Amino acid sequence: MKLLHTTALNEEQKNAVLALTEACKKAEPISLSAALEDGIDYFLSYGGKDDGILLGYSFLFFAGSPTDQSDDVGSAEFMAFVHPAHRRKGIFTGMLNEALACTEAYEKEHHCEMDFYLLSDQKSEDADAVLALIGAEYWYSEYTMTRGLTEKDRAYQSKVQIQRDDQSPDGSDLYIASLEGQIIGTCAVILSGQSAYLYSFQIKENFQSQGHGKDFLLGMLSLLASETESIPEAGDISETESISKAESIPETKKVSETRKRPVDSVSVQVSGLNYIARNLYKKTGFRTADTLSYYIY
Repeated sequence: MKLLHTTALNEEQKNAVLALTEACKKAEPISLSAALEDGIDYFLSYGGKDDGILLGYSFLFFAGSPTDQSDDVGSAEFMAFVHPAHRRKGIFTGMLNEALACTEAYEKEHHCEMDFYLLSDQKSEDADAVLALIGAEYWYSEYTMTRGLTEKDRAYQSKVQIQRDDQSPDGSDLYIASLEGQIIGTCAVILSGQSAYLYSFQIKENFQSQGHGKDFLLGMLSLLASETESIPEAGDISETESISKAESIPETKKVSETRKRPVDSVSVQVSGLNYIARNLYKKTGFRTADTLSYYIY
């Protein structure tokens, strides 16, 4: 058996990874997907004749890495797939040990501390058994929530004014909510075909718990449900206050064109620890589609 560590997958490796994850999905109703982009630590376990068959695949992603001057703790996130016909043969253990060694080396190089998390969608009995066996402790879950868009959504009239800023560098659109000329919130949208992904949805603290979040969200759904939307000019907005300590609203620019938006479904991702946001999405018709759970090791 051979274990390969790399930070970039070639086309042959990518195809083998996709075939392996597909075999796992046929054996169990999992919804996890394989990461394939460069810059992530990959661990590939080969066996069979001449060690030429991919039997295990895993990846390690370092998130929120603290600096030398920071007291914060970063996170190392690990996800693994093992072929259903080759489990309980030490393949997972071998990849996990390599990932732990890689994390330790990362901590020494960057003079930081990282919490190590294993990721699961809680849909694999084998994965649940392994997590229990190694003593991994459940921390929290993130949920992908979705809903379709209807004529009722299209007809909704929001009390807040929603205006679109220029497209941001990451390919998303930034929408700004204002009430009586004052900015109260923002929301970013990424379009993919007839679907839209909403993120960074937030309301300024002094406008929370007043119904503005629900109104803004329903207004966004109404906007996205419209096949043709007239985009108002945002040049008259002068206030660019900070929505949170982490984010501030960028300078707005005039946008006046009309665009086609054939969106029929919307998805969001929300932390299980964010009870207020998850409850808001539930109240506005979103339902949980996928779960990603974090187990600390």
